Amino acid sequence: MTTAQSTDAAEGRTAIVVGTGPAIGRACALALGRDGLAVACLDRDADAAKATADAVRAAGGTAEAYVVDVLDRDAVRSTIADVVQAQGVPDVLVNVVGGSKWALSADEDDATFDSVLAINLRQQWVVAQETLRHMIPAGRGAIVVIASVSGLDGSTRHGSYGAAKAGLISLVKTLAVENGRHGIRVNAVAPGTIDTPARAGTGDDQLVVKVPLGRRGRPEDIGNAAAFLASPLADYITGQTLTVDGGVTVRHSLMDLD
Repeated sequence: MTTAQSTDAAEGRTAIVVGTGPAIGRACALALGRDGLAVACLDRDADAAKATADAVRAAGGTAEAYVVDVLDRDAVRSTIADVVQAQGVPDVLVNVVGGSKWALSADEDDATFDSVLAINLRQQWVVAQETLRHMIPAGRGAIVVIASVSGLDGSTRHGSYGAAKAGLISLVKTLAVENGRHGIRVNAVAPGTIDTPARAGTGDDQLVVKVPLGRRGRPEDIGNAAAFLASPLADYITGQTLTVDGGVTVRHSLMDLD
């Protein structure tokens, strides 16, 4: 990054996007970049972080790549400190990291349950904490986490994943209440079925029949929602979960006779 670019980034708004792999995280970074934010692209995969930063720059934005393992608190703290030193206190944090392992609750073992909660809930708590250490003294900030419709309703084989995402939605509400007085807003986006490389070959295409809008979501749908919640347009919105699912969760499964 050139000196001129560094100056521009310091004078403008900045964002941290955690989990900038080639789907939802990249879409969030691109959407924020289009809104004029300088984006710090964090991922445990150096190639993924670099590719996303390159994509933001190719679209006319400003971005840098950082490598971090979000399951390691010390690494998270150090990396966010590096971002602050290079780009200033972030105005926005978007945390996309998550993952699922499907099993009947009666069959799931402790190790799997613990790992699902760690990647979907604990690391969100850690990343938010370490970012708040900088946002609170600055008296500003917007945090957006990627939750799931699985945290809103029950479903088979979603025991640990649904519990983690429900916990994440609860955490969003608590962080919003605690940090509003510091000028910090905290919200969640809850995607439905999204067409991503990670879900390719899983049979998810058959879910389209259950979506009122008649298609699966695109990563850009989530990126745009996250960018909205992070923007000044949402300045009076906090503690909320924006469901982006094509209408799935408003459909009455018992009485709908289609």
